[in-house]
Amino acid sequence: MKKIALIFVLMLVLMVADESASLPDAPGFTLKNADGSEICLDYLLKKGPVLMSFWALWCKMCIKELDALRPYTNGFDSLNITLLAISQDKARSIPQVKPFAKSHKWEYEVLLDPENIMRDLYNVQVMPTFFIIDQNKKIVFTHQGYKPGDEKIIIEKLRELYGQGKKPEE
Repeated sequence: MKKIALIFVLMLVLMVADESASLPDAPGFTLKNADGSEICLDYLLKKGPVLMSFWALWCKMCIKELDALRPYTNGFDSLNITLLAISQDKARSIPQVKPFAKSHKWEYEVLLDPENIMRDLYNVQVMPTFFIIDQNKKIVFTHQGYKPGDEKIIIEKLRELYGQGKKPEE
């Protein structure tokens, strides 16, 4: 019985030690931003971690999430973190995206995905869906949906992963 318990404990230790190996790789991409420039995930990851929020003009909770994260953006900059707001709006709505983001004072990189290629690539089932991608191109955190206060979960996870005592300031 002791041998079985010891083997079980060793298996658990090995599973925990190898946890990072089981993290999924983030699919690479290049998308145009609201200004028409191309943005490449690999390039951004050279600077630091990347946060991605899938949103749309029609999604009220998506907009609330991005608005709630706005006060923390100065802290993102100090940690070399890039936040991408990936619009899932169709081509006919694209002209509204840039003025909408500007009216909400989002300083995030707003990317356009009118064919929803990214939604399929990242298997987004619910909007909003939020990802944290580390510099090794691993998805280290995913959060689906939004209710007021969820931004604190995201910020706390960022502090845990990258803050090292630093706090993104409001």
